Amino acid sequence: MDKSDVKEKLGSLCRVMEAEAEAYRALLPLLSVQRQAAVNARLRPFVEAVGENEEQLKHLRRLESERLSVLETISSALQAPPERLTVSKLIALLPGEEAEKLNACRYRLQAVIDQVREHNKTNQDLLRHLLELMKNTVHVLAGRSPGERTYRENGLVRETERAADAVPGHISFEV
Repeated sequence: MDKSDVKEKLGSLCRVMEAEAEAYRALLPLLSVQRQAAVNARLRPFVEAVGENEEQLKHLRRLESERLSVLETISSALQAPPERLTVSKLIALLPGEEAEKLNACRYRLQAVIDQVREHNKTNQDLLRHLLELMKNTVHVLAGRSPGERTYRENGLVRETERAADAVPGHISFEV
């Protein structure tokens, strides 16, 4: 593979990374729909957004595979071990203009991945909180409430801090 072939493969790599960035951008509204559906306790829109997320993730896996394949081709042309060649290392090996173009592609992809991670973290925190709220609601509906006194395994009496800790009329053992 000569220099023009490597340049063509670098263009392919950048196009794949741009497609990945676009696929990640398509996840952002779906993650917002999931968050809003969770806040509004609307199961159907939440489940529909999860289904659409799955399709986007399948698309992202295909793009990632394609990117790795292009990187492997480039690594063989540069006579570098494919398992050690990352986009960052490739940028370090390239001359000025080519390195700048690939670095810009990498930066755009990383920026949108960071946005998706932040949305995911927010949604995870929200869902964790909603799950705890639902558990506590079930315990309250079952007649258990925060502030009740329970006996612990060590014989000490302790007031419950949350509904999940209380079991009135029974000895509650901490594990």
